[in-house]
Parts: sequence; C-alpha cells; structure tokens
Amino acid sequence: MRRDRCRPMAELTLPAEILERTVPDVLDAQADRVPDRVALIADSLLHGTEQRITFAQLRSDAARFSSALAAAGVGEGDRIGILLDNGSGIEAHIAYHAGHRLGAVNAALNTRYVERELSYVLEFMDPRAIIFAPEFGPVLQRLAATIPNATLFEVSDTPELGISFREALEGGDPNHPRTPVAEDADAVWVFTSGTTGNPKAVADTHSAAVACGHGGIHLYGLSDDAVYQSFAPFFTSTGCNTNLLSCLVAGCTLAIEPDFDVHETLERMRRWGTTSHFLVNTVLQLIFQRLTPEEIAAQRFPRLRRVCYGAQAASPEFCRRVWEEIGQGWGVELVNVYGFTESGNCGMFLRPEDHPIALERMGAHGISVGRNSFSSWTDYAVLDPDGNPVALGEIGEICLRGPSIMRGYVREPESTGDVLKHGWCYSGDLATIDEDGFVTYIDRGKAIIRRGGLNISSAEIEGVVMQHPGIAEAAAVPMPNPVLGEDVRVVAVAASDPPPTAEEIIAWCSERLADYKVPRQVDFIDALPRNAMNRVIKSVLTGEGSALS
Repeated sequence: MRRDRCRPMAELTLPAEILERTVPDVLDAQADRVPDRVALIADSLLHGTEQRITFAQLRSDAARFSSALAAAGVGEGDRIGILLDNGSGIEAHIAYHAGHRLGAVNAALNTRYVERELSYVLEFMDPRAIIFAPEFGPVLQRLAATIPNATLFEVSDTPELGISFREALEGGDPNHPRTPVAEDADAVWVFTSGTTGNPKAVADTHSAAVACGHGGIHLYGLSDDAVYQSFAPFFTSTGCNTNLLSCLVAGCTLAIEPDFDVHETLERMRRWGTTSHFLVNTVLQLIFQRLTPEEIAAQRFPRLRRVCYGAQAASPEFCRRVWEEIGQGWGVELVNVYGFTESGNCGMFLRPEDHPIALERMGAHGISVGRNSFSSWTDYAVLDPDGNPVALGEIGEICLRGPSIMRGYVREPESTGDVLKHGWCYSGDLATIDEDGFVTYIDRGKAIIRRGGLNISSAEIEGVVMQHPGIAEAAAVPMPNPVLGEDVRVVAVAASDPPPTAEEIIAWCSERLADYKVPRQVDFIDALPRNAMNRVIKSVLTGEGSALS
C-alpha cells in the first residue's frame, strides 16, 4: 500500500469547512440556493410516471409530511420504515426527508423480503411509522403484533390500512419546524446480509451520510447541470444513501428508473439528458447479450459524460469489452467502482485516466478496482488481520477509513468489533496492491454471495434449507452466472431415503426467502468436506462445481 495514505483517525472526519453537516441542512441549503432546479425525476404511485419535483417542492412536501409524522408521535431517534420501491420514488424521498426533519432514523426496507424476513426486521427496529405501498398491506396486517407502536401510512388514493399518505401530505404544514439534530446522530439504518444469517442494521450518522454525498460527487462526476440516472433499488445502500446524498450535496438532478430494461434504460438516458449512469456489471452483461456490437456502437447520448461500472467481479474479457464498446465506442469516461455498505458505500474507484494503465496490467482477476479513494478524506489499504500492510503483490483484505464509515452494527458490538478494528473498516474482500497503489480484487473472505449486485447471506440460506425434514446439512455457495456474476447453489446431505428432490428444496426456499436468494441449483452428496476444525471447506464445493451432482 501507499504508506503516506495512513493518517490518524482524528484527521479523517468531515472537514470543518463543510457547513451543512446533517441531511436536512443540505436539503435546506439547496432549496434556498436552487429552489426551481429539478431535484428528482421518478415515478409516483399517486401522480404517475416520470414526475419531476424541485428542491423547493421537495423541502415543502417533506415539511408537510413531517407534520403528519409528528402528529402520529414520531420524534427524535424514532425509527421510520419506508417500504416503497422505485415505482414510488417520489413518495419514498418525501418520506425520507420528512423523517430527517424530525430527527428520526430512516430505514429503507427491502421490498423483496418474504414475510419471515420482514417480520424479523420490523421486530428488530420497532418502527414508530411505516410508509408503504398497497401491495404490502396484507403482510403488514398479519404482522400487526410485531409493530404495536407503528402508525401506518398507505401510499394510495383508496387506502385500506392506516392513514392516507396523500391526505397526510396535502393536509400538512409546509412550514412545520425542523427538530435540531446532531451530526453524530443516526440518520439511516441500512439492513444488509451478514454471515450470521439474519440481516444486520448498519447505522450511518448524518455526518457520514453527508460525507458519502461529497464523495459521490467525485465518483459520478456531478456538477450543477448533471442528471445522474440509476435503477438501484431504494432499499440498497446505493439507492437510499450514495445516490440520494450525492445528488443532494451536488444540487443536481437524480433520475430514478422504476425498473430495468435494456432498451428502455438506453432510451431514458436520451430522454432525460443523462450525464452519468452507474451501469453495474450485470446490466452491461445484459447490454452485451441483447444488443449486437453494431447496435451498441450506434447508440447516441448527447449529454452522457461518464459511465460507472463494477459492483461484482469481472473477467478480463468483459473488462476489455467495457473499455472498447462503452468507453471508446460511446466516447465517455469510464469509472470502475468499489465500496461496501459498512463504508457508507464510499470506497475507491479507477479513474478514467488510469484505465489504460490498468488494462495493460490486467491479469486473470480482471481490471483494478482503483488507486484513488472517493475523496481526500478517505483512505484505503490492503492489510493483514492484525492491521499491518501486506507486501506488494501479497493477498490481504481491503480496508477503508474516513468520515463515511458506519457507526457500527446496531446492537451487535461483537460483529462491529470484527469489522471496525485497528482504526480501519475491514471489508472481508481479498485483494493485492502494487507499487503504484492499484488494488486488484481477488476473492471474498466473507460468506456472502453477490447476485446481480445484491448481497445474499449463505448462512441464511443454509438455515432455511436445513429446516426441511429431508435435509441433514447444507452449504450455500456461489456459482458463476454470465449475467448476474454469481448465483446461488446449495450442496446438501439428505436425511431421508429417498432424498428430497432439488425441485422440492427450491420450492421450499421460494416460500421462505426473497426471490433473489432462492437457490437455482441443488446438488446432493454423501458428506460435506470439512477441515480439522470441522468447518465446511466451501472452496472445495465451489471448485468441484457440477461434478458433485
């Protein structure tokens, strides 16, 4: 690593010259500075597709809805659950900013959770309010005993459960006062998969969220006239943290796609005048699959300046195609991105000017994830478990430090200590670093499967599979997927004769897990490979692949 990048943690806080140090501070500043600029292009459940809302209107609507939340008893430190997807992006952002005006803690809830998962998260967070789309009404009714303190706001013209979001918004006070909130108070809880199986709540403070926004400006290449487009689900750290805060701090337009379709996404880029887009590797794979090289070359985007990619491992062949067909073919800057939820999604990136060098040095593990952090406030290193820099070319763990790092996992001090140690935030991702600071991602130390950019806990899948009476033990491992990067495979030992079928186990999981967590392949073997400590050796399972079936 570059040792000159190591500084005391005290120097890695939000700089004093940053005046707006909480999320509502930033919104107020932009609503005063550029009141008529479009803050958001997104779909609305109440008003239709591709709605636009200015910074002034966003502040006014947030104040209106905050008065309704306050009337429902929401106050400083209370948790608010936002159970909305990108099809209701306008309402999600209004709810988000309304909560912050009261000093409440926002939690964007995974709209793909099944009832078991949602029940766990709601019981853990004990929300005082939940803002939800109509399709979640039935499950919330069934979980009423889990959320005894929550007031429900349904985003619908004809609500069947709780209070009408529309009526609460339209009847609210546009001048409802803000509750002062400290910059070190929690702003958001982001639920993420962990090796223990159940989702962990990553707590980000207001100053961490603001720092993330400042870092995103450099990453996405944002300026006053920028339109940053993304289809990241609101419940992800990218959706409710990086994207939202980057455009808010920059005072530019965030354009949220309700879903992803190759042709529609490209058309939106033209229609919205997009200047930058985070086309994760999965999406670029789909573009390469569904369009010919000639069709890709024929695409024209008058305002597009930068394309970010990343979010999962990639082959050298894929990286070369991205460089040749997207970077060179479209005449745009390319940025390879690395970050993770615990770092506030602020990490490192491969700058446009470093791509030619990185392509020349590229080996079997693909292109470097970068040699620059999101901002001068963030440091990166490749360290051993004791916090020491590894030798050049040796494998270590990617570590980050800076003002965007999480406060910790809520109510999990031991897990927090496993990640925040020696003054760094450990990623669990293995990498090497060369003499010029280029970091190359090698593999993952954590038992997380990354499917299409979404993190999946192998322990959670294993727990569900082993609840089946016909299963004695099971291991969930990643398997290659040409589009998604990784998919879920389960290797199991049967407890019955005859054993259950693969289809039966997949159906079992479908009833108990979000769709993207359901294994796509189930294989049976006589015994799982174990080491001397009786731990399953998952690398053996991954290496053998289909030979085990």
